[in-house]
Order: sequence, then C-alpha cells, then structure tokens
Amino acid sequence: MSSKNPFAPSRIQLALAAAGLCAFHISAMAEDIGGALSTVEVKATVEKKKLGDSVSSGALGRKSELDTPFSTKAVSSDEIEDRLATSISEVLKYDASVTAISPPISTHPATIQMRGLRLDDLNGYKVNGLANINRGTEMPLEMFESVEAMKGLTGYMYGFGSPGGIVNYVTKRPTTDKSFSAAMGYQEGGAIKEHIDMGGRLGEEGDFGYRLNLLHEDGDLKQESGSIKRNAAGLNLEWRVTRDLALTYDAIYQRRRSVGGTDIIISPGPTVYKVPAPLDGDTKLNSIGAGSDVEYTLATTGVEYRLANDWVANASYRTSDSTRVYKKDQYYLTSNAGDYRDRITSELHGYHFDQVQATVNGKFDIAGLGNEVIVGVMSQNLVSTSSVVTPKTYVGTGNLSAPSIISAASVNYSGGTYRDETTRQEAVFASDTLKLNDAWSLLAGARYTQFTDNAYSTKGVVTASYPAEKTTPTVALMFKPAADTTLYASYVEALEQAASAPSTTVNANQTFAPIKSKQSEVGVKTERSWWNATAALFHIERGAQYTNASNVYVSDGQSKYQGVEFNTVVQATRNVSIEGGIMLLDATLEDAAPGYSGKRAVGAPRRQASVQATWREVLPGLALHVGSQYLGELPMDAANVNTLPAYTLFDAGFNYRHRYFGKMISVRANISNIANRKYWTYYQENYLNIGAPRTASVNVRVDF
Repeated sequence: MSSKNPFAPSRIQLALAAAGLCAFHISAMAEDIGGALSTVEVKATVEKKKLGDSVSSGALGRKSELDTPFSTKAVSSDEIEDRLATSISEVLKYDASVTAISPPISTHPATIQMRGLRLDDLNGYKVNGLANINRGTEMPLEMFESVEAMKGLTGYMYGFGSPGGIVNYVTKRPTTDKSFSAAMGYQEGGAIKEHIDMGGRLGEEGDFGYRLNLLHEDGDLKQESGSIKRNAAGLNLEWRVTRDLALTYDAIYQRRRSVGGTDIIISPGPTVYKVPAPLDGDTKLNSIGAGSDVEYTLATTGVEYRLANDWVANASYRTSDSTRVYKKDQYYLTSNAGDYRDRITSELHGYHFDQVQATVNGKFDIAGLGNEVIVGVMSQNLVSTSSVVTPKTYVGTGNLSAPSIISAASVNYSGGTYRDETTRQEAVFASDTLKLNDAWSLLAGARYTQFTDNAYSTKGVVTASYPAEKTTPTVALMFKPAADTTLYASYVEALEQAASAPSTTVNANQTFAPIKSKQSEVGVKTERSWWNATAALFHIERGAQYTNASNVYVSDGQSKYQGVEFNTVVQATRNVSIEGGIMLLDATLEDAAPGYSGKRAVGAPRRQASVQATWREVLPGLALHVGSQYLGELPMDAANVNTLPAYTLFDAGFNYRHRYFGKMISVRANISNIANRKYWTYYQENYLNIGAPRTASVNVRVDF
C-alpha cells in the first residue's frame, strides 16, 4: 500500500486558494475591458435525463434517443464537469455496456470496448460525426458539449468501423449571450489545471457567434506515479450569412505529454505464465525518460443551406493531423513469481485524415405516407507514417514486487519517417424513414463503399493491398404504442479495417483484409414522468483475429456476441435520481483452429453493471453523487489460459454552487476508487496495465 496521504489536503487547499486568486484577477480584467458579461447560472435541482434529447446518428442526422432504433448513450458537459472526468472511459463508465481497457496516461489511452468489442482507434471515434484521429491521445474533454455513444454496428451511419460502436464528440457551440468562465482544478499527485471558456454573439441580430476554450494542465499524477503536461485550445465560429445560409468553422489543438502506462505482457507460448497479483495503482514502472508526446490538430469548415421548407443541404471538409512520439516499457513475464524482462520501444507515428461529406435531407408525403429522406456522398483518406528505425531493446530484468527503474536515454528511433499505410474510402448513401401511420415506421438505408488499404515498405514499395467493395444495408421497424414508448427491431451490416498484428507478435505490424460483420437487435425505449428505461437484445457476428500458440497474429474463424443490456434512470424523489444498467454477454470464437473454437472471445466479460445516484439540494446549492461499476471476469487470450478476475469500483463526490459578489461560484470534488482496489485493466490480447488508484480531485469555477 502507498504511504502517501490519499487526500493531500495541503495541496488541495493551495489549489483552491490559487483558483480564487485567478478568479479575482480575471474578474478585474473583465471589468477593465468594459464587458459586463452575462452570468451562466446552473440550478442545483434534479433534472432527469430524457430520451427525448437528440443524439447524432451519423448519416441519419440528429434524432431523439427515443426515436432512434439503436442503443445509444449521451453524457453532457455538465455531468462530465460535475464528475471531474478526465478520460473517455470515465465519461462512459456508468454505461454497463462500456469497458475501459487502457489507462489515460499510457501510449494507447482513450481505448474502450462496447459490448465486449474494442472500438477502432482510427474509425470508431468521431467529432461532430466526421472522422477523427483517436490513436494515442485522450481528447480534450473541456472542448465538448457532450459525448455520445452509439452501440453496435454503425456501417450505414458512419462507414467503416468496429461493430462495438461509435463514440461521437460534440463540440461546444457559440452561446446565445456573452459568457465568460474561469476554472482551476487539482488532481491528487500534483497536477493543476486552468481552463477559460468564453462565448457570445456579435452584430445587431447576433448573426456571428464564437466560442473559445483555452486549457493548460501540468504536474504529477498518482497513477503509476506518472505525470501529465498538456495545452489545448478550441475555437468554434458560426456566421448566419442569410436566413437560409450558415457557415461554420471548428478547430481544436492539443499537445499532450504523459508518463505512465507500462505494458505487462504474458506471451502466448511456449510457456504461458499466470496473471500476477495486481499492483498498487501508484507503483512506478516506467524507465527514466519514457513517456508519450502527442500533438493533435483538427479543423472543419461547414456550410448549411435551406433549400426549401423541410429541405436542407450540408457540406463539410475536415482535416486532422496527429503525431505521436513515445518510449515505452514492456515487461515480458518470465516466471509465475513476477520476474520479467524489460523491453523499451521508441517510435514515431503520424496520421493525416482528410474527409469531405455532403448530404441533402428533407421530408415529403406520398399517398398519405410521410417520408424522411437523406442522401449523401463521402470521401475519406488516411495516410499513416512511422519512424524507419524503431528499436525494441531488452535493457534489463526485474520483478514486479520491486521494479528496476533504469534509463531509456540510449533507446531512440532514427532514420527519418516513411509512409507505412494508406486507406481510402469513397461512399454514397441514402435512407428513407417511412411513416406508415401514427404508430408504425420503417427505416431502410444502404451505403455503397469502395475501400482500399495499402501497406508499404520503408522503400515505398507496396507490400500488401486489400481492396473492398461493399453495400452495407440498414433496416429497422419501429412501433410506438404510445407517444412515450418505442419498440424496434433492426438489422445492420458493416465492414471494418482489420487490426494490424501487435508489435509483440512474430508477424508484428502485418496488415489484414477488411473484416465483415452483421448485427440483429430488438429493443424497447420508454419515457415516463419519473423514470425512463431502455432494453436491447443483440446478436453480432464478425470475423475473428487473435494470437495463436506460435505467437503469430492471425485472421481466423468468427466471433459471435449475444447479449442483453438494460439501462434506466429513476427520479426517486424531487431531488434524488438514480441511474443504472446491466449487460449480460455470451461471446465465443467459432470455426477457428483446434484449441480455439468454442473458447470465449478475448476481452469479453460475461456481465457488467453500473449504478450512480445524485442527491441535489442536500443543502442550498449542494449536491452529492455516488457511483459504482462492476466488471465481471474476462479472458485475456484466445486459448482462455488466463482470465482476469472480476472487480468493483466505488466513486463519490459533491458539487456546490452559490452566488458570491454577483458571480456564480462552483466548487466540485470527486474521489474515484474510494476503496483503493488493486486491479488490472486489459488493453489487448496478452497485455495488462495497472488499474488507477484512489484519486481525489477538486475544481473551482467562476462564471462572470
């Protein structure tokens, strides 16, 4: 157990004092520049999450959760801020279908699973529905109004992607009135964060809107005794040129450097060692000089034009770049006593995305039947680059009970960079939601995609090429027995870009042909005055990839995922709300090599559950929240030799809002993993990372 004070009161008090001082100076500055900025008031009363709130459905546009024939989840920026969430896994941890499988300070953060399936790093995460490079960095959550998850296959809605689902980040938009807020936060370990958020509209009619977010964070972290340093900025502009024409521009920049996230690897053969006992969450494993440095940019230009009543045309261009440089330790276990060999890897990876998309959507009636039509085209190009020489050097040995901390200074990538892979998607899509009567509606859509994936040698020679041409249909039947209830049945097909062989396998970095998948789902959603609930039964089939006993990564057989998920929000009293969910999953590998067929799918738990409760107005302006997540045992290799044990985590916190000196002051605090449970997180087959320790955080915000 760590001897550190888990609450570090003196540092928290220092951060609070600094936040107050920062707020005082910003207040004075705001008055000096002559702007009496409007106050954003957040009332401390319970407002139940509603299924009527809209979520992104990709090519289907934005629809209410209640009218979407798929399983969805949306988390607002208010909830993200109240829980002081710092990673996508923390944002979605109260959805029982979502599994966190990497720590936020590793070289592969922001990685989650849905329904037991890992999301595709390059196609599974979107910003405002368009392509986003998610590999190797946590997105700056402070820049977003909400985070949305669509579970299951999204082939028609978004194109290529894992059948686990899609995460969509929705950027903050210009505010109606002028707003200005400043916040300062502290995370146990020593990291301090400052954040400014301002927005408003200009012109007599408010035709030009703006939103600017600036962020700085720096300091040590409790997890693995690591650290973080990041700077981020987000700009959102909107110009209503005419009554029918609007232009938008969004940009995000982040430079994020972190230390932590050492991989512990159990090789699949010839000797397979047991999963070691989990370590304290603040155990230091990284070599001196190890860490990850990611620079990320995204820019989007959009135009929206109203062609006629109920008819709108949209066009967008997105470009995004990410450069990731890292040195990381990988501990290869050599005994059941926790002995290991330390291999340090130094690499550079770069990614460049371009996407153009245009859609037209509208409504019309034929023979008394309502039609809601969307047609569109999309072109997307991804270029991946890597360092020519990427050393993977064994530098020493040690034991997990007493890790050997050495220097990584002598291990460095070299030789410049080369284009290692390119992918291109060209697609056309169309759908029609046909309203048969007041109760019944039918959704039918199809996306035709031409896809090419090319891999290259360091000399620029094509070493593998995987073209694909596929029409992926979507069909759903919806029945509304009442205005507040929807029953649905849907069928979806999709393609996904296959994973490359992990760097620890014999055929490291080998690419594979695209994987086909299909899903059937039936569900129900209902919204009542004091509660709502969603339930879904799903069946997913997809091509399987796994590491065999010869440590070769193969594409072989098929994985089948069958499960049920249930989520509900209950307004227990006027000021108490309870949100919870459960997922039961049966996932198996079939038609694979002997010794693997019939085994449980790697990384798929049999059960997950979550619950959180919020009690507002405990005292005027004070709200308390508590939560818990349970993750059942899951297999960490294709032969099911090792299984990670189940664990339960508990969290709690408060937020307090009150007006002082004419300004709204918000104080938030949270403690995650209250019991300081030791546990492993699973990143990918045969990989382990240390679970986060008990961590306290506090934040003070002033709205001027």
